[in-house]
Amino acid sequence: MSTDTVATESDGTEPMPKPRKRTVRRAHGLAGWAFLLPALLVYVIFLVYPMIRSLLGSLWDWRGMRAQSFTGLDNFTRLFSGQNADLVTNAFWHNVLWFIGVLVVQNMIGLLLAYILFVRGARWTFFQNWFFFPAILSPVLVGALWRLILTPDGPLDGVLMGMGITSEPLTLLGNGSTALWVLIAVDIWNWIGLPILVFLAGLNALNPEIFEAARLDGASSGRTLFQIAVPLVTPSVTTLAVLSFINSFNQFDIVYVMQGVQGGPNFATDTLVTFFYRLAFGAQGSVGITDVGLAMALGAILFIFMTAVSGMALRFFNKRAEMIQ
Repeated sequence: MSTDTVATESDGTEPMPKPRKRTVRRAHGLAGWAFLLPALLVYVIFLVYPMIRSLLGSLWDWRGMRAQSFTGLDNFTRLFSGQNADLVTNAFWHNVLWFIGVLVVQNMIGLLLAYILFVRGARWTFFQNWFFFPAILSPVLVGALWRLILTPDGPLDGVLMGMGITSEPLTLLGNGSTALWVLIAVDIWNWIGLPILVFLAGLNALNPEIFEAARLDGASSGRTLFQIAVPLVTPSVTTLAVLSFINSFNQFDIVYVMQGVQGGPNFATDTLVTFFYRLAFGAQGSVGITDVGLAMALGAILFIFMTAVSGMALRFFNKRAEMIQ
């Protein structure tokens, strides 16, 4: 036994670590913190500090971009009274519909396409890249592209009139009953490659013998998909559900490019983030008045709501995955 060991096994105590080992371990710990410190500073300066500053700013009265006086919860009271309450409620339900549309339609289509690509194998890799291509485009570019396509007397109208399907120009973006669903469809087209990629990765991680056993037992493709594959890719469903929720309640780019900051027509496509933009940077009403205090209050509520719902969703799906396993 080494002579630099403080305690020995002969006296019934555990041997103490060698001083040299403790020094090396401490040096490794300091080196780890040295590598971590730059990233930690960037995280604190550009994420934690603005977030705390925004939460505290919601408790102050603002003149322009300067905080004037502490007002407590007055901004929250004003946000949920009068016309502001109607606009918040209207925008909130648009975000909810956006989330439902993306969660159901985008993820269902993504699951079906991923399963088809999984069954077909490597020969269909080209289609995987083809489906993912829109996801590499900026939402601003996607919104501008589809606004051009959907313009009355634009390319889509030309095709439909040429086929005799319609005789008059379509006004999908100018109709309050269809505009929101068109934007949701554009968002689904933009990000359809993501659920395909996530579900395909989940399916490829499963044991191939499971599907071979189902095939030998005579299970149909639909039964294999919904009764075998879907329960086994629950972690993928969890990931996509949370990402869909965050994406839906952060919608701004496509709405701004295709319908303007007012979320037209007549606020039919308004979302919480476009309402926040109008409050913080103008274009609210016809005189362009800004109200940073209200914007801070709306941002604080949106942050708390999204954090709470995302946390509860992760906990729910994790428990469900444990029950399935």
